[in-house]
Amino acid sequence: MPSESDRSAPPAAPPPQGDYRPAIVDAGLVMTAGMTPRVDGVLQHAGRVGADIDLETARSAAAVAAGNAYAAAVSALGSADAIRRALRLTVFVNAASGFTQHSAVADGASARLRELLGERGAVVRSAVGVASLPGGACVEVELTCSVD
Repeated sequence: MPSESDRSAPPAAPPPQGDYRPAIVDAGLVMTAGMTPRVDGVLQHAGRVGADIDLETARSAAAVAAGNAYAAAVSALGSADAIRRALRLTVFVNAASGFTQHSAVADGASARLRELLGERGAVVRSAVGVASLPGGACVEVELTCSVD
């Protein structure tokens, strides 16, 4: 899980890895692009969960990705105070064949949002296993929040 120093401020919003925006604000919502576990633009965890990546590492990676999604939302809004509440979290898991603990991986992302937003960070959530993710990332997270 994130260290005590990680909790003091969200990471800088990661720059896009292609032709898209990290987050868009419209109709009372902020929606983020899929965020991977990058720190300072460098992917921290690549590989398939259940083969190359163990469950605890994947949970930590999901927490980093959720922090990146939060940072993208805050950057688009200009202030964390503009987030009314987090609504939906989608966690994509680059899963090895037979891996079934997607929800446990996604718990890392949910926990990070609760650290950042308190009860406003409690979300509805989907955890989805996929065959691959951009750059070989082990997880990717999308976040939707309501805004003031």
